Amino acid sequence: MPSITRRKTIGLLTGCVALGAIGGAVAHTTQKNAPHLIVNNQTKRELDITTIIRTVEDSEVLVDDTASIPANGDHGYAGLASNEPLDVMIRTETGLENTYRWEDTDPENALSIGVSTDEIGFVVATPP
Repeated sequence: MPSITRRKTIGLLTGCVALGAIGGAVAHTTQKNAPHLIVNNQTKRELDITTIIRTVEDSEVLVDDTASIPANGDHGYAGLASNEPLDVMIRTETGLENTYRWEDTDPENALSIGVSTDEIGFVVATPP
C-alpha cells in the first residue's frame, strides 16, 4: 500500500487552505443579487484611481472612492444597484478620465474597467 509523504501532506493542506481563502474572498466580494465592478490597473506602476458610480434615475452616488491600485492589480466594488442603469466615471492621478453608462446591470453581470497609460476601456462581462 502506497504511503503519503509528509511533503505531499503539507502540499495538499496548503492547496486546500489557498482554495478556501480564494473562494471566501470571491464569495465576500460578490453578491448573488447585485452586479459588481472591477477596476484593473494595466500599467507598470501603482496608480491612484478615482471611481464614481451614480444611479442614472436620480444621480444617487453609490461609490465615490479613490484607491491606490498596484501595477497590474485590481480593485473591486460590490453591492451596486441591480437592474437599473448606472453612470460610471473613472479618473487617474495622471488626468486620464472616461465615463460609461452601464445599462446591463443584471445581478450576474460585472463591469471590467481596464486602465492603461493612455486609455480607459469598459467591458461588460455576462455569464455564458
